[in-house]
Amino acid sequence: VYALTHAATEEFNELDEALGEAGSGIETVAREEIAEDFAFIASAYGFGNADVEELIAPRDW
Repeated sequence: VYALTHAATEEFNELDEALGEAGSGIETVAREEIAEDFAFIASAYGFGNADVEELIAPRDW
């Protein structure tokens, strides 16, 4: 599961970079919501014990 969430986190990193180039970025509340959503999805697929910080470990945001 971590390999999948790390790949998805890298996509969010790219999105944040693109937003930064446009003068914006992923807001703090959105960052927390994204992390919670990763945990929710992992739990829904049977990985309820997954470490949230490890799920989004490669984040730059």
